[in-house]
Amino acid sequence: MTPSSSDTGAEAPAPDAATELTLLEAAPGVAVLLADTVPDGWEIEPFNLGERANTEITNAVSNAASALNLVAQGAQGLVSVQGMVRLAPETLQNLRTMNTIVKDGYNLGVLTQGGKFAAQVRWVPATGVQAATVAASAGPAFALMAISAQLSSLSKRVDQNLELTRDVLQTLLQDHWNALSGMYDTVVDAIDEAREVGAVTPRVFGRVAHLEADLRAEYKHFDRRLQSHLKALGGTAVERRDYLRDHSQEVAADVQGLVMSANAHYGYQLLRAAEIASDSERSEQDEQLMRYRAERIPAERAETMARIAQVLGRLDAYCHLAELLDGRSADLGRVGGRVGDLAGQVSGRLPALRRAPRAAGRGPSVAAMTQYVAALGAGAYEAPAPLEPNLKVVEDDDAAAHALDILRWALPNGGPLLVLAEFGRAWAGDNNLKGGYLGVTPTRFFLASRSTLTKDGLIDDDFPLADVRYVRFRQGEEGARIDVITKDENLAVDFADWAAAGEQGERLRRVADVLMTAANLPAEERRSDPLLEATAALPS
Repeated sequence: MTPSSSDTGAEAPAPDAATELTLLEAAPGVAVLLADTVPDGWEIEPFNLGERANTEITNAVSNAASALNLVAQGAQGLVSVQGMVRLAPETLQNLRTMNTIVKDGYNLGVLTQGGKFAAQVRWVPATGVQAATVAASAGPAFALMAISAQLSSLSKRVDQNLELTRDVLQTLLQDHWNALSGMYDTVVDAIDEAREVGAVTPRVFGRVAHLEADLRAEYKHFDRRLQSHLKALGGTAVERRDYLRDHSQEVAADVQGLVMSANAHYGYQLLRAAEIASDSERSEQDEQLMRYRAERIPAERAETMARIAQVLGRLDAYCHLAELLDGRSADLGRVGGRVGDLAGQVSGRLPALRRAPRAAGRGPSVAAMTQYVAALGAGAYEAPAPLEPNLKVVEDDDAAAHALDILRWALPNGGPLLVLAEFGRAWAGDNNLKGGYLGVTPTRFFLASRSTLTKDGLIDDDFPLADVRYVRFRQGEEGARIDVITKDENLAVDFADWAAAGEQGERLRRVADVLMTAANLPAEERRSDPLLEATAALPS
């Protein structure tokens, strides 16, 4: 079987250990195995690009690995390129974060299975300098390897997300379901055929050659619908909650349609490139096109997935805010469907999303939507981590914890949150805020009234730290005040007695110090007047 997350780990080798195998990352989750033998239990996949391309990959990578000392010391002749191996996400993470020793410029570690020694490994990540050196040495064959790895990475997971909302798509979007599912299945079948025959022949690619324009059209259709949903979800908390309650099925179907169309188009692009690579009589112009596609396909894929991740991130935030703001009587400390808890754990078919009648409780439909987005987004984007401010000045720990739960999803660019201080009243421009929080992130600071934050999930005022010009801390008879002068505003934040005395008072002074640390006066805002300069030059 393929090395799995349940029984495979990574750690540093003994100083005198000899490297038994090398893993060269060729695509996310897929690596080329270079070793004399295949470790027990490892499933090796061929390159599946036809005899000529497969030979080119094997010879070029073997030569590059030997010339660059990528293989174990003492190996004679060319190292054996065994094929590709798919690594589970947790195994890949272990390889990237394992305690290693560096030898000859490469990371050496140990793979373990079930707590026992499995193999000593030389790990070469795709983003490392060593991989770039191998790519330069291997030449055009590296493009072939990249195409093969991307195709392998896609082939066994392209249809996993389909099961999540098949019924929803069929029910709500029958016309688009018929068109998209037909194209989707055709692409998947072509990939399966290529794996079976070991190459993307003209007949295999002929099944999908006519689909590119239609796949792009489907992607644009679902993208427009998702943008419409996001616009509708950008209103008040009540409007957002009602929209999710009444349109959760449509949102789920459109998100799934977007992902399906993106995956199908990606599969089409890989098949197109692999068809060129599998041609035993390809010309120099074909070689150039193949290399171009090998570079462009992952770049286009990254752009598409970044866009989808942005959509999923915003939708996920809206779903969580809808739950968190759904009345203070709910047990907000145990809101279901957290992405952090679900990512990588949800598999198979999720419970069907059903339209909730207006008289019914709002929680179930929103929670189901949150779980759906979390499952779909697993691996596509990282949900913001729970906020743990380094410096807190708060009176009510429970209220502050609730505020932090909301801020986790309400902060424009996520955490981390460095400072959270509870104020009694604040003035910012025309805003007069009664009771709330001052927060500081690495790049910004904000003021949020308790009412606006807990009812609407919104922040009243938000400023770049780069705009801070001066900060003053003033101790008064009743509490304390922090004045913040920014480029365009004069802010005053008042704190009650409890925040200005004892240990809390010391922490509050440090809040002012943190803000003052950011204070600056850019050169373009500095002034110089001859009158003052002339006066300064006179004898005292």
